[in-house]
Amino acid sequence: MSYLREELYQLQKTDSGIFDFIQESSLGGLWYWDLATTRNKWASSKFWKIVGHETEAWHTVLSQEDLAAIEAHTEACIANQSYSYTQLVRCTHQNGTNVWLHCSGLVLRDMAGQPYRMLGVLLDITRQRNEEVYTQELASHYGSILSNQSVYIIKTDARGNYTYVNDFFYERFGYDSKIIGTNSLESIVEEDWAKCLTVVGQCFARPEVPQQVILRKPYKDGTIRSNHWEFKGVLNGEGQVGEILCVGYDVTLLLDNLERSKRLLELTKQQNTRLQNFAYIISHNIRSHSANLTSLVKLMQNAKSEEQAAMFLQMLKTSTDKLAETIVNLNEIVTANSTFNQPREPRLLRLEVDKTLQALNILLHESQVTVTNDIAAEVTVNVVPAYLDSILLNLLSNAVKYRSPDAAPTIAIGSYEQGEYTVLTITDNGLGIDLTRNRSKVFGMYKTFHNNEDARGVGLFITKNQIEAMNGKIEIESEVGVGSTFKVYFNESIQSDLYS
Repeated sequence: MSYLREELYQLQKTDSGIFDFIQESSLGGLWYWDLATTRNKWASSKFWKIVGHETEAWHTVLSQEDLAAIEAHTEACIANQSYSYTQLVRCTHQNGTNVWLHCSGLVLRDMAGQPYRMLGVLLDITRQRNEEVYTQELASHYGSILSNQSVYIIKTDARGNYTYVNDFFYERFGYDSKIIGTNSLESIVEEDWAKCLTVVGQCFARPEVPQQVILRKPYKDGTIRSNHWEFKGVLNGEGQVGEILCVGYDVTLLLDNLERSKRLLELTKQQNTRLQNFAYIISHNIRSHSANLTSLVKLMQNAKSEEQAAMFLQMLKTSTDKLAETIVNLNEIVTANSTFNQPREPRLLRLEVDKTLQALNILLHESQVTVTNDIAAEVTVNVVPAYLDSILLNLLSNAVKYRSPDAAPTIAIGSYEQGEYTVLTITDNGLGIDLTRNRSKVFGMYKTFHNNEDARGVGLFITKNQIEAMNGKIEIESEVGVGSTFKVYFNESIQSDLYS
């Protein structure tokens, strides 16, 4: 086939188009330089096209540094009596970017063996060069991540065994290289195992999709730290999850601050509740006592006999004693030592009910209400005294206030035990409430169900708030025209000195 080679050589000599086709199609251009006069340089149009110029602009394309490097290679070739060399050449594109060319140089010599021309065959390798630089930068970037001193980076195989951990993980958790190959669950607090396995399952179900989880791990100093992790399933060549990549960072301080904020919010809520209860007791309970005292004073003034005046005086003493007790209880709330808790004390429930009935004696007398108190004398409840006073006063005064005009008013009071609760029942035959329409509103703020002028709609709301503050509850059974039964559940499972 040598005749084809000879034929191609001859065609190049006689037809310049063939040479142009070869160098334009397969090369990045040609250089042909006069070594005697270095300013005389020629380059093919393909070269100028690659560097973004339509005309020769050597001073723009080649900096003094780049030109000096080319000349140094050429001189080294001449000094070594070599005919050819290779070199990586950097040129500057018209848009300011770098163009990288692989130059295969050939030094041409005359009959006396003296170099007089340099031929450069160029190949554009800019894309490959940029890819190499990008790869190097990427490797450097991920290398810095892997050795990052602020995040943990680990990898496990599909069975959960460690295959890689970065230096920061080693340092913080106190492990060494022996951890490689061990089960990653062993370094997690056992209570978090189920949560971890759930997230790993999600990585298998949705590969390449990051999954978030917070896990606790013991540190080398013995403390337990919370860490936020991002897990991601990494597919192998067979399209299956072969690894789990985990990147994490310490969020212990963040979670501690969040917990402190929750406690502060709860404290604020409790303080607001106490303030609300205090304001209600002041405005409602003391107002009731005041009204009762005013009525008793008027009755004493209009007494028709000394015996009647003495009776009213005794009733006045009872009312003032109850008022004094209410004020003492309020003072205990204000001066309570615990920010979070109010002191609970044992109280004989029947005795407390009788005291409240005595405080309401004028109202009961004027309304001609028949009251029966069937609570056993020994029944004791552990309560915040001021709250119990308020609850009893509100429920009993409501039973009188909302009595039926069509029947002789009655109030029946009783108690029974139910599990951990002592249940107080107060039943009246008053107006009743339509629970089909209003059950969800009964204990709401500013909810009223009758047309009494003095109704403000806060009494039952506060009562519910106070009993729940003592970990109890309140329920109602009611029917319009029949009456209502309130059930107050006092929680006796809580220690008698505190509620939380």
